Amino acid sequence: MDVLPDRGETLRQYDDEGYRLVALSWRPEIAEGVATREQVDAVYARMQELLGVTMDVLYCPHAAGPPTCWCRKPLPGLGVLAIVRHHLDASRCVYVGAGGLDAAFAQRLGFGYREAARFFAKAP
Repeated sequence: MDVLPDRGETLRQYDDEGYRLVALSWRPEIAEGVATREQVDAVYARMQELLGVTMDVLYCPHAAGPPTCWCRKPLPGLGVLAIVRHHLDASRCVYVGAGGLDAAFAQRLGFGYREAARFFAKAP
């Protein structure tokens, strides 16, 4: 697994400042039978090890096609789960993503939004 440069450093800074880090993802390979939940969980454990942070990783394991579950974007289910699980104030959350679908997801939940490229960019 590759971790992009400076991602860990940025995330560790937020973690050190007391922010709760939660990762949201879509893993259709589980429904397709290409990977098991255990394999996906192992990938995320390794990702956290490489980044040097601990985070709650929530993912949708459902198949491709039109979303029929509550947990796949653009539906807000995983965001709602994070809010409830961690007793978060949505107005104080920042969702880091890439593109219009992620921005709409954040807005639907009342989260702030930052484009990943800018969020992880080193200040000049």
